[in-house]
Amino acid sequence: MTTISLQRAEKIARNINAMDTEYHRCDDSRSWKFWNNLEKVLKRKLSELSSEDIEVIKPLLNPTEAKFFNLI
Repeated sequence: MTTISLQRAEKIARNINAMDTEYHRCDDSRSWKFWNNLEKVLKRKLSELSSEDIEVIKPLLNPTEAKFFNLI
């Protein structure tokens, strides 16, 4: 089985690390919708990956964002 490419892992990690984990407190509905949509997209992508792929991504993540996505 082929694992995720480093380039794709880095792209997913970059998006996860950019996540505003406090967006639920946001007053701006446009901003809230953006972050909420990004969270859904990232969770969907993560659910499609194998556990081996997740292990490739984990070292690239910031602890706060990794915890937000239940990866640590």
